Amino acid sequence: MALPKLNESIKYTTKIPSTGKQVNFRPYLVKEEKILMIAMESEDKKSALDAISNTIQACVDEDINVYNLPVFDIEYLFTQIRSKSVGEVSTINISCTECKKQSEVSIDLSKIKVNVPKTIKSIKLADDMTLKLKYPVLAEVTDTMIDNENNNVSQTQQIFDLLAICLDSLETAEEQISFADEPKEEVMAFLESFNNKQFEQVRKFVEDLPQMKHDVKFKCESCEHDNEVTLKGTSDFF
Repeated sequence: MALPKLNESIKYTTKIPSTGKQVNFRPYLVKEEKILMIAMESEDKKSALDAISNTIQACVDEDINVYNLPVFDIEYLFTQIRSKSVGEVSTINISCTECKKQSEVSIDLSKIKVNVPKTIKSIKLADDMTLKLKYPVLAEVTDTMIDNENNNVSQTQQIFDLLAICLDSLETAEEQISFADEPKEEVMAFLESFNNKQFEQVRKFVEDLPQMKHDVKFKCESCEHDNEVTLKGTSDFF
């Protein structure tokens, strides 16, 4: 007689922040948690991202390609799955802004949200030229990360690489050019031809990319100072 499979029928629902699409998911099981723990212990960013992505792919019922989702979708979905797998309350240590001592703070993961604008920014480069931007998806971020690590590129170049993968298309009076169809070298040369004002608009878009955020208030256990901090990204919540 075959042994039964446990806990795979437990289902919850959530929405993908970037699209609003509702998906069903189950908590992750010991087999997925083991892979996550091994990846985190390796301290390799790509291994950690792969483990998180594979966990989401395994736990979500719907047919989605996680590598085609923006990073903030990945962070949010993983947090929702983890909250139903381990517990909706995460206890973390946060440093006091006054005395720098750490205090234990409990975070209700069910209250974490990602605010996504209804429209993505476009930039008017000239009277007859409009640049459309996009949220970088996991596959692009992962590929860029691997290239940067393999080539030991500077921090400045890493910033330019991130800006480049946020370029979606260029509309002119005659045509619409997709940056995905252009060689990386030409995309980078186009970005480097910007003036300071144009460049700052793209950089501001990247700085303001949607992110999993949560405001936390707590009284320092040591000096009793009232703190208010904003947690950002998966690593701040666990």
